[in-house]
Amino acid sequence: MTEFSGAMIIFILFIFTPLLNIGILPVRYLIAHGIMTEMTHRMAVCEKRTEAGNLLKTNSWWTKLLSACGVAVNNPSVTLLVVDKSNGKTSVPIEAALSNDQLPNGPQGPFMYSLQLSADCDISPLFNAGAGLPGFTKPVTIHLTSQAQWENLGRNPETTLYYINE
Repeated sequence: MTEFSGAMIIFILFIFTPLLNIGILPVRYLIAHGIMTEMTHRMAVCEKRTEAGNLLKTNSWWTKLLSACGVAVNNPSVTLLVVDKSNGKTSVPIEAALSNDQLPNGPQGPFMYSLQLSADCDISPLFNAGAGLPGFTKPVTIHLTSQAQWENLGRNPETTLYYINE
């Protein structure tokens, strides 16, 4: 019986624990991807593009939730992707205004507009140590990107400007 208990301790310490440590990484990755997709969708349904940018700056629920799940979010940024009818892509910072050629009634249209949220995520294993192998004893850094279609292509009746450019 004593040989069996020694073998079980070796099995648990050197085989089961490292596999459990690595096995949690895909679960945390899926959680991070789902939460980033939800945040991107929330920004895409905002009325104005400035509101979408402020939503990323002011709402910290998603970074706090990911932190509680073992994922640290670094350098979140959002851009507006403009795709024209010939599949040419242009990336515009969320703070910058679109040119008249890139608006929905532009001469090179029709366009498809998407918000793209990207961030560097440090996904921690279940048992974390200061130094060691990424995924085994220290976090793995992954660059995650999520994209959602911009939904409001209308004009503001008060200013006659497109909401996507406000």
